[in-house]
Amino acid sequence: MFGGRLLRRIRNLAPHHYTLDFRDGPFVHNLSRVRRLTARFYLDSALEYEVTLGHRQWGKAYKRYCAPWRVEVRDEWDELIEDHQLDLRGRRVRIDIDSRSLGDTLAWVPQIARFATDNSSTEVYCSHFWPDLGFEKGYPEIRFFPPNTAVDDVYATYQIGYFLGEDRLHGHRVDPRGIPLPQIAADILHIPYEERRPRLHVANQNRTITEPYVCFAMESTAGCKLWNHPGGWQNIVDYLDARGYRAVLIQKQAATLEHVINKSGDLPMQERMTDILHCELFIGLASGLSWLAWALNKPVVMIAGFSEPFTEFQSNCHRVINTNVCTGCWNDPAFQFDRSNWNWCPRHGGTQRQWECNEKITTEMVIEQIERVLGSR
Repeated sequence: MFGGRLLRRIRNLAPHHYTLDFRDGPFVHNLSRVRRLTARFYLDSALEYEVTLGHRQWGKAYKRYCAPWRVEVRDEWDELIEDHQLDLRGRRVRIDIDSRSLGDTLAWVPQIARFATDNSSTEVYCSHFWPDLGFEKGYPEIRFFPPNTAVDDVYATYQIGYFLGEDRLHGHRVDPRGIPLPQIAADILHIPYEERRPRLHVANQNRTITEPYVCFAMESTAGCKLWNHPGGWQNIVDYLDARGYRAVLIQKQAATLEHVINKSGDLPMQERMTDILHCELFIGLASGLSWLAWALNKPVVMIAGFSEPFTEFQSNCHRVINTNVCTGCWNDPAFQFDRSNWNWCPRHGGTQRQWECNEKITTEMVIEQIERVLGSR
C-alpha cells in the first residue's frame, strides 16, 4: 500500500512535459527530466509506429505527406495522456517547395493554393526560389517567403518535391513518375487534383516588339530534354520568317541561329514574362519556359519524347512526340533520373539510339502543330 501511494505521489509531483506537432511528419518530443513516455502514431486507424521516449528523447513517423494522423501519448503506466487527431483548422502550416525548377514551382503553387482554399481557416506559409513571379499578388491568402526563413509557431510542415529512391516512400503516397507533375503536390497535400494555371503578376504589360512574333527556347537542364533533330531549330525559324512572324529566342544560353531576335542571356524573369505575354505562341521543350508560357495562357508547342504526354500540362498544349521510337523513360518506374549525368538515357545510352525520342521528331511534325495554332488566328 505504501508503494502505491508513493507511485501516485511521484506521478503527481513530476508533470509531463512534451511537444507534439506535425513538422515533416507526426513528431513527439519528451522534454521531461524524469518521466518516460510512449508515442503511438496511427495512420488511417492502423498503428504505423510506436516508440518509448526517455528523458529529452524524440520520436516520429517518417511519412511526411499530409494524412489523417492520430497520435497517442501514454505515460509509464500506459495511461493515456493525450489522443491527438491532426487538425489544421486555425493552425499555421508551412509548405516548402523543395525544387529550384521553374516548371515545378509553376506546377505546384496552384495546388498549394487549392490546399489553402480547402483549409480556409489555416495560415499557409510557402517558400520557393522564384520571387519575381508575383505570386504574392496572385495569392494574397498565402504568405510567400524565401527558403531557409524561420517561421514561428508552426503546427505542420510539408515538403513538395520529386522524391525517388527510399525517400519516395516517405515523401509520396504514389510513385511520382506515374502521375502528372502538378498532381505530385496534390498527392502530398492530400487534396483532389485538377489542373490549375498559376496566377502571376506581370509588372510591365507594354508590348516591346511591334511585329507579330513567336517566342521559343531550345535549352534545358538535361540532355534528354533537347530536340536533337539536325537543323531542326533553324528550319523552324526559317519557316516562321517565311510565314511573317519574327522568331524571338528567350533563354539563358547563347545560340548561333540566323534571322532571330536574340534575347539570350541572364535576363530578369519579368522581362521574359513581358515578351511571352504578347507572343502568338511559344515553342519549346518540356521545361520551365514552356510552363511559364502556359501560366501566361499562351498556346505552347511542346517538343518532348522523353516523358509521357500526361506528365506535363494538358490545356493549351500542342504536344509533338514520335511514338514510333523509344519514348517515356522519364516515367518508367524501372529507371531513376540521374541529374548529375547530362547524357542520361537509361535504355539506349552510348548507342546510336541515344535520345532518339527527340531526335526522331521531324521539322514537319513540329510545323504541323504550329499550324494548328497559327492557322486558327
